[in-house]
This record gives sequence, C-alpha cells and structure tokens, in this order.
Amino acid sequence: MREWPLYRIRDAAWASGRSVFSVQQLANLIGKPKPVAAVYASRLVRAGLAIRIRRGSVSFEDDEQVIATQLMEPSYVSLTSALRLRGLTTQAPALLECATTRNSLALRKLGIVYHKIPPSLLFGFKKHPKGRSYVMIAEPAKAVLDGIYLRRFSQKDIKEIPVDRQELQQLAGRFRGRGSRRLRRLARA
Repeated sequence: MREWPLYRIRDAAWASGRSVFSVQQLANLIGKPKPVAAVYASRLVRAGLAIRIRRGSVSFEDDEQVIATQLMEPSYVSLTSALRLRGLTTQAPALLECATTRNSLALRKLGIVYHKIPPSLLFGFKKHPKGRSYVMIAEPAKAVLDGIYLRRFSQKDIKEIPVDRQELQQLAGRFRGRGSRRLRRLARA
C-alpha cells in the first residue's frame, strides 16, 4: 500500500474546494480505507496541517464560517450572523448562527449553533468563496425570514432591519409548511 505524503493530502483537499472533511470523506479523497484515513487525519493534526474540529472531522482552514457550513450539511450562515456579515446590523451574536434541515445543535467550543428548519425552507442562500474554500450565506431577506420562522426576531426587529420588503414577502409566499400563515403575516408587517 502506497503512502500519501501529508502535504499532498492537504493539497488534494484544497484542490477539491472543501476545507472540512469527515474521516470517510478523507478516505474517499485519498482512496484508502476509513481506518487508514483516520490515521492520516491524526497525523495531519499532529503535523499542524489540519485542525481537529470534532471527533472524526478535520479542517484545513481555521475559519468558523467555513467550518460551520461544511461541518453539518446542508447548512448556511443565517439570522443575525448573516445580517452582520452583510453589514445590515451591528449586533454581534455570541455564537455563529446557521440554519440546517438536520436537528438543532449547539457546538459552544466551536462557537456555532445550528437551528433546524424544514426542508421546504432550504433556499435563499449562496456559496461565497472564502480563503481556499467557500461559505454558504443567506441572502438578507432569507436571513430575516429564518428569524421570523424560528421566532428569533420580534416585529420591532423586523421593521428595523433594512431588507427589501417585497423580496421578504415573496420568500414567505414560497413556504407552504406549518406556520406559513404566521410567516406571511409577519413578513408583511
């Protein structure tokens, strides 16, 4: 079995466009069995070429936004975090807020919190290049819509956030799940 030099693994990861890899994803990248990839992951961390972000996951970039949107997929930066990134608010949340269709999860050591949304609300975000990788960020109106759905924004908050109201109403009209009437009503406010 041929050895992979650690720098070559890192370069292959960067060339893939991703920065965060589970052991299984790393195994697929280098074409080795999962137990061998786990050893390589440990070696990469010891050599300082990657950081261990959780058990079974490493990152080749130390950026919480990149880590957040690639650690749990599908997910994207949303709510106050997305509005701050876009310069629409000066509020700084304690944790980077992300939306996902998977179960809600707070990873306080990483500074990330995931909020569960229904699959029918998984739209309105874009992939933005960052460093050698990418980050998924909600469009401003979608970040507000997520905040309304998750009951994170009050009616006063919604009125103070400078977003396109027509776009907000259109996005709210796309959702047909539980709470859709409340969502459309608050988007009109």
